[in-house]
Amino acid sequence: MMEVKVVSDTKNSQGQNFGIFRQENSYTVIAKSYRLEELGIDNGQRINFKARIKLDFPSFDNEIEFGSRLIVKGKIEKYDFQNIPYSLAVENYSVLKKASFFDKSINRVRDNFLTVSNNVSGNAKQLLPGLILGDTRNQTLALSQDMKNSGLTHLTAVSGGNIAILLLAIIWLSQKLRFTFKYQITIGLITLVLFALLVRAEPSVVRASTMGAISLLGLFSGTRRHGISALAIAVCIALLIDPYLSISWGFSLSVFATAGLLIFTRSFVDSITRIFPRIPESLAVLIAVALSAQLSTASLIAAFSGQIALMSIPANLLAAPAIPFVTILGYLTLLFSNLFIPLAKLFGYAAAFFANWIGFLAHFFASQDSSVIRVPKGVWGFILVSFLISLVIGLKKLNSKFKIIDRKILGIILLTTLFFTFFINGQGQKNWPGAFWQFVMCDVGQGDGLVLRDFTGKVLVVDVGPNGQLMNDCLKKLSIKTIDILILTHFHTDHVEGLELVKNRHRINKIYVTWVEEPINEVNRVNQILQNTETTQFKAGDVITLGDMKIQCLWPSETKMSVGSIPNNASIVNLVTIKNASFLLTGDIEPPAQEAIRRIWQIPQVDVVKVPHHGSRFQDANFPKWTRARLALISVGAENRYGHPSKLTTDLYRDSGMKVLSTDEVGSIAIGISADDSIQVSTQD
Repeated sequence: MMEVKVVSDTKNSQGQNFGIFRQENSYTVIAKSYRLEELGIDNGQRINFKARIKLDFPSFDNEIEFGSRLIVKGKIEKYDFQNIPYSLAVENYSVLKKASFFDKSINRVRDNFLTVSNNVSGNAKQLLPGLILGDTRNQTLALSQDMKNSGLTHLTAVSGGNIAILLLAIIWLSQKLRFTFKYQITIGLITLVLFALLVRAEPSVVRASTMGAISLLGLFSGTRRHGISALAIAVCIALLIDPYLSISWGFSLSVFATAGLLIFTRSFVDSITRIFPRIPESLAVLIAVALSAQLSTASLIAAFSGQIALMSIPANLLAAPAIPFVTILGYLTLLFSNLFIPLAKLFGYAAAFFANWIGFLAHFFASQDSSVIRVPKGVWGFILVSFLISLVIGLKKLNSKFKIIDRKILGIILLTTLFFTFFINGQGQKNWPGAFWQFVMCDVGQGDGLVLRDFTGKVLVVDVGPNGQLMNDCLKKLSIKTIDILILTHFHTDHVEGLELVKNRHRINKIYVTWVEEPINEVNRVNQILQNTETTQFKAGDVITLGDMKIQCLWPSETKMSVGSIPNNASIVNLVTIKNASFLLTGDIEPPAQEAIRRIWQIPQVDVVKVPHHGSRFQDANFPKWTRARLALISVGAENRYGHPSKLTTDLYRDSGMKVLSTDEVGSIAIGISADDSIQVSTQD
């Protein structure tokens, strides 16, 4: 049992169906705890406990809002995400104190802006709340992943850069209104306070606001502060206010980026103007800022993400001119959404134009081949990238001092190195699965993602898994950009959740789905992603020809099976043949559907069977022998909570004379059937 104060807006997570398991709707807030009492054990402790904690409520309550104080009771678990150490599944609660008038006023200001921003189109609907208020609740996995892979992830939420732009605009306006210097500084300080209240004190905002306040106070007292000194003081004060910032990646990135701007920008500007004398200084500054930010944060990004986005510099260069417009127009939208809605909508549409440009850049650069280099995560990644950066800077300084190599030759060497980095990275991705694969079971975690290719290069994809990024990574390794046919066997999350990311990255010519539209929540989600894309229902007896590939549908029949899991037993089951190779793809069918299929159909011996439902223990004992397959494959996530694959099932298939492989043990699996009918197996791990 805990006493807490809510310090975030409510995030609504829609329930999802994972096979026979249902994850219900949840309503989540972040709270600051004060006291904790252990219940249900002897000598339970009662202590003062101050930390940020995630609270999961089973239903929505409009009294649970930013600023309200609660007594909550439930089970506490380790969470350890974004400097939040614990989560608590709330079983019951009581409102100790409603949000104050001031907190309600701030909430209303934010809600009015969100109402206006929800009416804009494109990626701006997701980006504007983040860039202006730090509200990232509406950002999809697809956009977040592309922002990360393009090096634009710092533009998904409000940051110190937004504060700097806002302060410059406020001081410029004060000067135009002929306010005295002291009034300009006072207005700047008031702006910082209001800004921090509105964006709910995100880590980068705490750092930037504190640094801005110190700088402004320094100007107010008539003294000058060195940038690094102001940054150091800001960091100390921020950590005193919230010690958990010390383990926040976002806060660390913000500090490193600011330090990089202070240390490198001027020298980069001088170097750029020296090499390109005719370049406008404003453009040189933009380039220098992008280079400084990327250079100073590269080691940290490598440490926590395990990758370096090679496209980040050009992406940031092209995004940089849009950021001031998004910021100023966005805050004008915020202001007038609480004063005059028609004008707010006008500013909102203008801000959306520039926000959509940032979204376009994210999708474009993230989609480029070899845009990401993998490096070790953690300390070793940080050391490796730091060493390489230090080596380059050291060589440059030595060259400047001793004139070992001409600057132009040095530039050519660096560009050549960058080119070979792209080339080697691209080639490294093609080592697996080899040239002659016909079938790949992608390791997408606890779900299905299957790829088939004939000798003419036509591609069939069956399901897209629960994680679109994993599916996209697999398709990228297979050098697939166009999907000729996509079949969604049924509408459970572990088979369709990755659709948005896959659709954003690939051209899909034709989509087939099961005719049983259950569960309806997942059906609606899929329809929303596909929007006007035409889909065709696939039923037993239908046959498709795709190049050298023949796709024969064995199930579902035209009669809905009402026993067991209706969606699972409505899975599309395909027999796919590619010349002499045959693959039986079974979705998540359960024993009733398995029995019905083997009674209706007589099929030739197949080379490979996908074991139904991730190797669940619910299997028809005669189904494996009916397939007469030589190899059985199981698509399953490591250490999943469902107990898949069951030892009973793997033994059943082995006892039927098959070799059994599963993705949780060997990673993605590639299969090729040679002309002499031998099976060639290549595993990723």
